[in-house]
Amino acid sequence: MIDTSTWNLFIPAILLLGLLVILLARGFGVIKLEWLNIQALKEMRKLRGETNDPMHKEALEAILVHCKILNSKWILMESDLSILENTYTLVEKIARSYHPESSHPVEEARIRWVLQAFMGLKNRLLVLTTWRGVHAVTQFRIHHIVLLSRAWKLKEEWKEWRAVKFLTRHGLYPLFHWVFYLIRWLDLTFWAIRMMAFILQDVIFKVFLVRWYLIVGELAIQVYRDQEKEPDIQPEDLLEDLNSMPEMENPMMADLPDEILRISDSSRDDILFHSWSVKWKKAKGIYVRLVEDIAQAHHPQSKQPIYEAKLFDLLMGGVRFSEKIAAIQTFPFFNKLLDLRVSHVLMVKDTADYFMNNQALAWVREYKLTYIFKYAFLMFKVIRRGNPALLFQDFVLTLAGEGFKRWLYLYLHDRITIEANTVYQENRLISK
Repeated sequence: MIDTSTWNLFIPAILLLGLLVILLARGFGVIKLEWLNIQALKEMRKLRGETNDPMHKEALEAILVHCKILNSKWILMESDLSILENTYTLVEKIARSYHPESSHPVEEARIRWVLQAFMGLKNRLLVLTTWRGVHAVTQFRIHHIVLLSRAWKLKEEWKEWRAVKFLTRHGLYPLFHWVFYLIRWLDLTFWAIRMMAFILQDVIFKVFLVRWYLIVGELAIQVYRDQEKEPDIQPEDLLEDLNSMPEMENPMMADLPDEILRISDSSRDDILFHSWSVKWKKAKGIYVRLVEDIAQAHHPQSKQPIYEAKLFDLLMGGVRFSEKIAAIQTFPFFNKLLDLRVSHVLMVKDTADYFMNNQALAWVREYKLTYIFKYAFLMFKVIRRGNPALLFQDFVLTLAGEGFKRWLYLYLHDRITIEANTVYQENRLISK
């Protein structure tokens, strides 16, 4: 009698062989990518063993564990599709390995390195999209992965059957073990044939997902291993640069459908006219709802429209979005901010006292956002010339800092709007 462990190995092996044949016929690029993933993980394990830097070792361990957990799964779970949260978790672990004393380690990154990392991300993703066969095998929607995940979860719940529980409770399960195994084997074979296309897509998605975390992990190490001290920049110099900041204008927004513009304007106002200091957690929540609403507008019949995106469209969206973020470093008014850490830019005192003031909100509504910097710079110069008035100087700098945060959040907001619309619309826009 053949041991059940033999069948446990034999069935997946046959299925894997079939998948490899299909992959070789459809797209060599995915096979190449999987090979690079294996080599990258092997090299990373070797580097972890050789390095004497405990911080670097811990960062490498975080990446290896993250990818190992993913690779150990035969079928991806729905939680694996929370890519934004899972990516943030990985970056946070890497950041904490280099900045263990910080209460917000992710914010310890120097702005220049963050923007350069986005350019590196753009270049690496773009290369992947050019490989032979990648375009063809990534033309599936993410909701196929969700369907497979839920189907597999049901298959794994066989131990919860009442009959199995009854036999187990009375010690009779070993006598009927082969009966249940035969039923499961026949059912699994039938199920695997029916779901072969989805299984193939799941394998492809996992290969790209592992590559994503490898790229993000390597770039995060480059960002957070920087330990240089920040330059001593005078507040007046920063205010002078911010004073030259242009008004937020994006011609491509005018080309969006009216429904998408209404969605965008509504969430944009949540950032611009928020009566308290805008925290990153608040802005991130607005971005997530923005993407969900845009996806719903394009796929009103879908129960989970956010999963209607195609993998290739997500890759290209990541390329374009990363390029736009990296472009911030070319803005003249950003020069002196590049060598500061994110924590210093976001370290703005709670502005509730003055933003709850109707007059302050009236300034923003009547005069556009960039006038905040003009007023702040003018007040700062008057104060410096006359009376130190340190408390009022702090207010001016806080006002300018809050204005800058809102400008940055709006910049991200508009680019997320454009890319989400491009990814989720039924007829793809041609990338400009």
